[in-house]
Amino acid sequence: MINCKRIPAILVGLAFVLSGLGKIGNIIGFQHLIFDYGLSIFHLLAPFIVLAEILLGILLIFNVQIRAASVVGICMLVIFTCAFLYGWLENDITDCGCFGYYLPIPSSPTLTFIRNVLLILLLIWTYYHATEYTQTIEQWEKTTIYTIMFSATFVAGMSYKPFAFTKHRHPYENQLITDTPLGSYTTAEQGDSELIFFFSYSCPHCINSMENFKAWGATNAVDNPVAYVVVDSTNTHIDSLRNLFRFRYPSIQVRELNIDSTKFIDAYPSAFLIKNDTIQYVIIGELPSPYLFEW
Repeated sequence: MINCKRIPAILVGLAFVLSGLGKIGNIIGFQHLIFDYGLSIFHLLAPFIVLAEILLGILLIFNVQIRAASVVGICMLVIFTCAFLYGWLENDITDCGCFGYYLPIPSSPTLTFIRNVLLILLLIWTYYHATEYTQTIEQWEKTTIYTIMFSATFVAGMSYKPFAFTKHRHPYENQLITDTPLGSYTTAEQGDSELIFFFSYSCPHCINSMENFKAWGATNAVDNPVAYVVVDSTNTHIDSLRNLFRFRYPSIQVRELNIDSTKFIDAYPSAFLIKNDTIQYVIIGELPSPYLFEW
């Protein structure tokens, strides 16, 4: 039976685990969020923040190093609260994105501050009552923690782009679309915002981006989302790949292009965000969620 005095630690632990799991499959989206906060250089820490949240939550749930975990948790919550306050005041961030795209829990500045203060108070209570229920960790608990963290590290690394915002800007950024090869691929009315997405049927990162592509249109994040699939006519599996894609995503209308006509695309997937007839952003790699990408 769980000691009632452990309930606050378990509740906070669950909050940290859910927060980490909600972001772990879309680290690049979390990087975008940190960047939008106005804390650009700290986007490099995105996967480590997520892994720290999961580890801290597990330690609190499994009753391991409770006092140390409580102190670390309090420090993290204070830092998160200050970061959100800065983003709110300086860059008009109203949704902290604490639980990521996969757990779109409604939020607001008021709810965020109240929740963080409540979690801090629970951790303070946990710290002062830790010695009353601390116990030795079992071997199965150690194995579980190691397994979860190893798996989490692997998943976090899948969508992490360490130099996403530190490398040189793409040469097309801040260019009029008519001055680039993309002028031939735009279908938007003059002045409309547009997402032009290039991908391949056989690219796993491209397929992982399709739900986010649908969301860009469903949420009206852009006026005109358009997808182009680049195909190699010499690929003997192209018909089966095309049929599989149509079966999985019947609502997505794509236009096929021969690979020889798209030499200006460096990698797949690639996305180009256009506003006021100007290419504002070039995203190389998995397409982030519109819920986390403010532009």
